[in-house]
Amino acid sequence: MATPPHLSPKLVVGVGSLLLTLLATWATTRTAGYPTHRPLRSWPTRLATRLRRELPRGDHLTAAWAAIALWSVLVTGLHFGGVIYNVYTVLPWWDLLTHAMGGLGVAALLGFTFRRQTLRAPFWLVAAVLAIGAGFEVYEFLFKTFWHHWSLEFYVVDTIIDLVVNTAGAAVFAAATAVYRSRVRADAAEAVGDPDPESVTDSD
Repeated sequence: MATPPHLSPKLVVGVGSLLLTLLATWATTRTAGYPTHRPLRSWPTRLATRLRRELPRGDHLTAAWAAIALWSVLVTGLHFGGVIYNVYTVLPWWDLLTHAMGGLGVAALLGFTFRRQTLRAPFWLVAAVLAIGAGFEVYEFLFKTFWHHWSLEFYVVDTIIDLVVNTAGAAVFAAATAVYRSRVRADAAEAVGDPDPESVTDSD
């Protein structure tokens, strides 16, 4: 009798992803910039509050949220289009594209939800996206079947690449935020003679 996929040696991927989720979550909560004053369970409420308050403004914040929404729709369309039309098999780099874009999009969503902390120290987003990505790999292991016919080696390599590309997307957003922060600080310092003006940070 064949060993069920979840109890085969491929279990190492599910268990490894779970352990990485826990480790990355721990690292996220201890990385500078992490919003320690807001427990994880309050994040959806915080996001909803942001959207309710900022979408009607009609300014750059409204445009930013609209851009994040459009980005999310694009990533979703690329993913499900790739599944429906078998693009993932024909174009191996399609998987890299969707994962990188997804990692960047999740980082942007977290970063704009917690702007004050992220502007001061954006690289907590990298650990956060790694934790979310690893958690998604656990979900796929438990509830998806596409990996059942894969070899253990292929499954391990695919999972590692997915996580690396996810995290790279988040790192791009964090780095761009750091560059933006440094430029805003330089412009504000030149304008008012203050090397570290608090006025450049958004209230949380």
